Amino acid sequence: MTSKKAAIGDTVKFTRFGHTFFGTVTIIREQSIIVKLEPSDADRLSLDTPFTVVSHKHYKVVFV
Repeated sequence: MTSKKAAIGDTVKFTRFGHTFFGTVTIIREQSIIVKLEPSDADRLSLDTPFTVVSHKHYKVVFV
């Protein structure tokens, strides 16, 4: 899905469990990024925090 690697502060789009989510990149790792989600999206994913890991293969940069 990735067309360009994200930079910190970029907004990315990714899919989990058949639903599309948007979040802001907070940390970049070699194989993945850490994305901050809206609290309501974190609840939908049953996450304890609004942060989740997304592989570079599974997101698309939508806003820079």
